[in-house]
Amino acid sequence: MSRFWRFLVLGTGAYLLIMVATFPARQAVGFLETQVPGLSVQAVEGTIFSGQAGQLAFDGQVLGQLDWSFRPLALPLGRIEYRITLDGPVFTGSGNLGAGPGVDLVAHDVTGEIQPDPLLERYVQGPVTVQTEGPVMLTLDTLRIEDGFPDELVAVLHWKDAALLEPVELALGQVEVNLGSTGDSVAGEIGNTAAGTDVSGDFSILATGKYRFQLLVKPGPATTAEFIDMLGSFGEPQAGGAYLITDSGEW
Repeated sequence: MSRFWRFLVLGTGAYLLIMVATFPARQAVGFLETQVPGLSVQAVEGTIFSGQAGQLAFDGQVLGQLDWSFRPLALPLGRIEYRITLDGPVFTGSGNLGAGPGVDLVAHDVTGEIQPDPLLERYVQGPVTVQTEGPVMLTLDTLRIEDGFPDELVAVLHWKDAALLEPVELALGQVEVNLGSTGDSVAGEIGNTAAGTDVSGDFSILATGKYRFQLLVKPGPATTAEFIDMLGSFGEPQAGGAYLITDSGEW
């Protein structure tokens, strides 16, 4: 290849790269909103390489301010990936999110704080109001979703100074949930420490939509009589004063 053609190819490539790097984010977001029902992105600034949105919402739930920056180091792995920071009423934190051929979503190195009450209010329907206390800290090492289901997942949820305020008052101490995936199922183990009421259990969700859940609750001296009465109404008495709560079905 002559020097002229070499410079022409390099120049064209550089021009295209500059065009992509400076492409206005608000135009890309406008297209994305037409492709994802329920998505709303407002006050968009910057480019598709680096920018922010003053407010992100999905399905009517306000998620907060979003900042993003492109991660070129993921390109050799065959992925388009961004470093995302979200600051909102449900989740505050940051992590790496991306996608690639045959992969719906890849997330890794995600840390943040979840406020459970807005999620409970929106998605847990029933006659009883559930109100909690204490932040839930998320540490997600890796998540890979393929064909709409996680085939890789390593994450920990740590509910610090956990407590129920409604429908009954209950101190749960430090609650930890370890999450993992075996490819065709997501599984979790639940336990707590430093509390007057001990809880332990596990759950699993299959790719077919079937789920199973069991939780062993052992009241302590400080557990309220109101909560013990509630346990007796839907839990199966076990040895040592514990109650076993189980459920299974299909989404």
